[in-house]
Amino acid sequence: MSKVVVAGRDVAAVPSMNRPNADEVRHELARILASPMFHGSRRCQQFLEYVCEKALSGEAEALKERIIAIEVFGRHSQTDLGDDTIVRVSAREVRKRLAQFYVTAEGSASPVRIDLPSGAYAPEFRHVNAVPLEVEVLPAAPPMVAEPKLQPWRRGLILACCGTVLVVVGVLAAAKLLSGSPNMQAFQQFWSPVFRAPEPLLIAVAHPLVYHPSGRALKMNEESLPAQELPMQRAIKLPANALTGADIVPVFNQYVGFGDMVAATEVSAMLARHSQNARVRLASAIEFADLRRTQTLLIGAVTNRWTMQLQQSWRFRFSWTPGSVVVIADTQKARQWSIPSTDDGSAPEDYILICRIRNSLTGGLTIVAAGLKQFGTEAAGRLLADPEQLGVILRKLPAGWESKNLQVVLHARVIGNTPAQPEVEDWHVW
Repeated sequence: MSKVVVAGRDVAAVPSMNRPNADEVRHELARILASPMFHGSRRCQQFLEYVCEKALSGEAEALKERIIAIEVFGRHSQTDLGDDTIVRVSAREVRKRLAQFYVTAEGSASPVRIDLPSGAYAPEFRHVNAVPLEVEVLPAAPPMVAEPKLQPWRRGLILACCGTVLVVVGVLAAAKLLSGSPNMQAFQQFWSPVFRAPEPLLIAVAHPLVYHPSGRALKMNEESLPAQELPMQRAIKLPANALTGADIVPVFNQYVGFGDMVAATEVSAMLARHSQNARVRLASAIEFADLRRTQTLLIGAVTNRWTMQLQQSWRFRFSWTPGSVVVIADTQKARQWSIPSTDDGSAPEDYILICRIRNSLTGGLTIVAAGLKQFGTEAAGRLLADPEQLGVILRKLPAGWESKNLQVVLHARVIGNTPAQPEVEDWHVW
């Protein structure tokens, strides 16, 4: 800590250069939340905005894990936070995204910086390049002869040059720190064909078949319930024999699952941070000619036509068992991973398949991110966009994986419809 000796002055009169005011902090917060690093993660936006507002309101001491779990993520007061790690995982994610923001051109030019210290949930606000000061007050010294002052334009030029040098050095140091870690190196090797490609990554999103109630069914339902909600937001509550097959109307190619949307958004935002673009299309609207020699990410399993068609020669594949239960099957060891089927789509866990096929039938790189349910697909997308999560897994694979095909099967617990960080079940490299 630097010490400043102040002669003949009241300590309280010494300005604190390291404390931006609330308006400055809120302006910086708005820039961060609108950046590519945060706009794809509503959970991280909510977390950072909440802790910043609490700190600005003088309530930093109240930023405890349980309070955040209840007020930000809607957990019950009796939730076992030993099992539900959403607050800790979100804090790690926010720290990572803040670090990524501040190595960009936009972030490095910020006059104010917001940090979330490791091991704490209370943010810190400071002016860039400000140093905490320790003030020592001494008796006033006798007047001294003033030294010649620089002309204003020269002083401004010197300060501008120093500021530019500090920003450049900071950006280069942070970029070196992030890119030099073993996990980041593995992450970059995984994505290098996409980062180097002249064309945008083609993201093929699954196309689930959705069923609507007919107009007759909706009218019957409206007559049986008080008008408190929009018709399409009400559950159908009619006797079973009141409906016929004609009351269930199939709707094609108009909907995308939430997990698929999150995966596409996470990967697109990650690519933007690496100056690469993406094209998102429904898999049902893509022909094989569109896939030829194209870098492609297939999101979703049985609802993605291309995942199901291109997997035929892979060791780990999605398939059905009697009763239409979807599984990930290991064709070499005659085993499978599955979860119980429920009518409402809920599940306490999910299994995930990540693939990176270099010599795909398409002639280009094919990447797959899919779960048995939407929870696994969401977790797969977050994993693919996270250098730390993906890097840890890749570093466990046999040497030389970066030039081969690979598949990884993972398992994730689902807590409150939110997937936890997945863990590896098995892998195959060839």
